[in-house]
Amino acid sequence: MKKALSVIIPVYNVESYIKECLDSIVNQSIGIENIEVIIVNDKTPDNSMDIVMKYADKYPSFKVINNEVNMGLGESRNIGLKHVTSDYVTFLDSDDFISLNAYEDALNKINENNVDLLIYRWETYSMGEIVQTNNIHHQFLEENILIDDINNYPKLFFLTSAWNKIYHKSLFHLLKYSKGLYEDNCVTCNVLLNAKRIFLSNDSIYYYRKNLDSITEKISKNNVIDLCNVISQLYDLNNHNVNILIINFINDVLFWIYYYDWVICDELTFVEKLQKVSKKIKQSDVEKFVFLFPEWNFYKEDILNLDNYDSETFLAKYKYYKRLPKVKSIAGLYVDEGNGFSEDCRIDVVYVPKLKNNQLTFDLRGYSNISGIRFDPLEGEFIKSRINNIKVIDANCDNSINDDYQYFLTLDPNFVLDGEFKDDKLMIDFDLEFITNEELASLFVEKNAIIAEKNNIINEINHKDKKHRFNFFK
Repeated sequence: MKKALSVIIPVYNVESYIKECLDSIVNQSIGIENIEVIIVNDKTPDNSMDIVMKYADKYPSFKVINNEVNMGLGESRNIGLKHVTSDYVTFLDSDDFISLNAYEDALNKINENNVDLLIYRWETYSMGEIVQTNNIHHQFLEENILIDDINNYPKLFFLTSAWNKIYHKSLFHLLKYSKGLYEDNCVTCNVLLNAKRIFLSNDSIYYYRKNLDSITEKISKNNVIDLCNVISQLYDLNNHNVNILIINFINDVLFWIYYYDWVICDELTFVEKLQKVSKKIKQSDVEKFVFLFPEWNFYKEDILNLDNYDSETFLAKYKYYKRLPKVKSIAGLYVDEGNGFSEDCRIDVVYVPKLKNNQLTFDLRGYSNISGIRFDPLEGEFIKSRINNIKVIDANCDNSINDDYQYFLTLDPNFVLDGEFKDDKLMIDFDLEFITNEELASLFVEKNAIIAEKNNIINEINHKDKKHRFNFFK
């Protein structure tokens, strides 16, 4: 009998997670007898397949395909697609799992709404619990939505993963994944553009495991080159909304170039590659990106000027001449237990600054009799900032602590906070902006004028004092 749905699961080096993955399949509310499970053994070197075979021996729905050599995730998906016999297919990565109602609920919605693509919610899962992620591709679905024209929902082009979707057979011919990294981006965008009706479901969940040992967590030369190739392929789709996604990927490549320590020749190669694949960036596309993601930090000036310099000049100007504050930064909390603020009682949190509502939590366990707290939002930059949830009693700012924002013309900005601080954890909600060159120049002119005026007063007083001291010469 024809199955209701085919699930393709490439398997490689996941013996710690594969059981949880397969259990979420065999316990689906739709019944395992209605699911065609296609396991593609990508020449895994561990004991994953020993676990898989126990399921395959028990459930006739399982098909096992063995790659003779390691092919990678994209090619393994392509191989699995050749064995699909149902009208619908989905993918499940072997270290992830899904909610037990996912397939029944999804297929019901597909049939009720006559859609050829369904996208369901996904959550990031790590160390036994759901975790919040700062990920532009994680678009939160608050309600079920039926879509007839994808271009009315430009943010959906950021849902580039292959795995949280169910595809009708009319879209199978588009599912041709590449060999490199980021194999699903172009395929997914092409599918979104060609699907006639799309349903966004909030009623079932794909659990994506955040695995720090994953290849996508370790940035290498291949990451840079492969994402540049993806950028080139995305331009071929010739869609104005896809261009917004391209800007994000250009930003990702620039982030890697700036943040990681490469040898100069590699950095030059990366910039040249990025310049080659990136067509002239339109100001209108950048403005649309800002409109869609107003709180997302990205290298607007750098992107717009990518083609205006040779690679060496670009690197000098945008990596080495400026410190780049949009990469990971450190906020520090100093705890005073009666002996003042010192480095011995400092707690650091690494974060990526954003304009509004940075929310950082500091663990105060281990500190007793706290008499004061000092918060340093960011070091090494001239900033304006404000604390939203705790009263400030002092700050080394250049204006009043009662102003809307505090302006810091010091590279070591700090706030002294008011409170009893008896809880184990302290959450600080703050806004932060980097002072522009124009603002900085204006502020320093004003500051220098004040300093000059004070110096004139001091000099005049000193001059009068000297005249008074030596008046016996008269």
